[in-house]
Amino acid sequence: MNKQRLERTKRRADNGDPVARYELAHYLATLPSAKKHRRECVTLLESASAKGERRAQYALGTWYLHGIGVKKSFKTANALLLRAAKQGHPLAQFNLAVSLEKGKGVKKNLAQAFKWYSKAAERGDLDAQVELARCYFHGIGTRANVESGVFWTRKAARRGDREAQSALANCYKDGIGVKRNRRLAEYWHTRAKQLR
Repeated sequence: MNKQRLERTKRRADNGDPVARYELAHYLATLPSAKKHRRECVTLLESASAKGERRAQYALGTWYLHGIGVKKSFKTANALLLRAAKQGHPLAQFNLAVSLEKGKGVKKNLAQAFKWYSKAAERGDLDAQVELARCYFHGIGTRANVESGVFWTRKAARRGDREAQSALANCYKDGIGVKRNRRLAEYWHTRAKQLR
């Protein structure tokens, strides 16, 4: 952020603009001296979150997940992630799904985890696409559906996820949800190996 933009952002933040407060917090958090700005970042993120800025809700939620600048609290983290997830933030949706699947700070709920993995995957989150495929293959939070598992595995494989590429290769090798195809199995195994 150049000096002029930073000054404009600070003025907007001082006037209570939630977007500017998030942007300023993000800027401060990426500086080499970020540690000394943590308290200010938390204050900015709290203010922006309270006004419904979904990126601030997600950021502050992750800070609570990891105890960055605040005391670690899965409960607080998940409350913030839920607010951002409901506004369509894919990373918040993914992190909330993980918490729901593992029961971290919330009651374990596989059906809800599946729901949020689905929403994040549909919004293009690569990690969510991998996890959604796993849910379909193993019937986690939903009825097992190998064809849907292959669909999401293929999506993630095409985007370069090594785990998905390896899984897709095995599907083609063993005929799981697709017709056996040695050539495609070798192709996806090779792609997966290239990413190591």
